[in-house]
Amino acid sequence: MSQTPKRALIVIDVQNEYFSGRLRIEYPDVRVTLPNICRAMDAAAAAGIPVIVVQHLTPPGAPVFARGSESAALHPEIARRPHDLLVEKCIASALTGTPLAAWLKERGIRTIATTPAAQV
Repeated sequence: MSQTPKRALIVIDVQNEYFSGRLRIEYPDVRVTLPNICRAMDAAAAAGIPVIVVQHLTPPGAPVFARGSESAALHPEIARRPHDLLVEKCIASALTGTPLAAWLKERGIRTIATTPAAQV
């Protein structure tokens, strides 16, 4: 059995809401963070590391992240990149009430890196 940890990259909440919606990120500058997130996704995919994209959604008509709205959609740079799993969440945790934990466990993934838009 390999001692190399099985890894995954989890890209969390990189949605239009943070770029053009009510929750615009001012710091750190999204003109820096978005390319960093894209580079991380591209590097993971090139290395055969699974990429999981997490999208926060609320009911249609909600003030933010409303399902079906342009602001709830993934940023186009994220949406156009390959990913192994798309997880929709309706609360802060990407693990509660989603298939993410089981998906990671089934694949023996024990090391994850995340790229929230506000922190990369």
